[in-house]
Amino acid sequence: MAIVLKPKKSETASAVPTTSDLAVGEICMNIADQKIYTRKSNNSIVVVSSHTGDAAVGGDLSGTVSNAQIAANAVTSTEIASNSVGIAELNVSDGSNLQVLTTNGAGTLSWTSKTDATLGANSVGITELDVSDGTNGQVLKTNGSGTLSFTTITEGASLQQATAKAVTMAIALG
Repeated sequence: MAIVLKPKKSETASAVPTTSDLAVGEICMNIADQKIYTRKSNNSIVVVSSHTGDAAVGGDLSGTVSNAQIAANAVTSTEIASNSVGIAELNVSDGSNLQVLTTNGAGTLSWTSKTDATLGANSVGITELDVSDGTNGQVLKTNGSGTLSFTTITEGASLQQATAKAVTMAIALG
């Protein structure tokens, strides 16, 4: 003759047994939630098993439980520990000293000599130079110690003075 095991059960959604409902090691099923609970010797009630099938996931995940994926824009610098992304995580071989990481625009990363790196047209502006904007007609100058600022070339200033300022700026940006 077959033995029938009949655990305690509930068909009420979100109902969780209490320590007065279960003895240590006894199980209880919640049919509505598809979960099995037990009481541990420390008197806590724990979920031993849960079946969610292909239920949808949310928050920072998308897809289903059996095919969960990180949602778009869910990973930011807050979720990534400092120095936790290196060459191996970028799936690219290591470069040489003074090389920069570049992309071909189609997802392929590679290392390029710093001298071979090019900037696109109009890609360096006031923000990238980290300088306050000047006014109409001013020119960018440097103090020779890496500080850039805008100045006005006064009327009557010689072309030689203006050229000297432009050369100084070009050397500083060089």
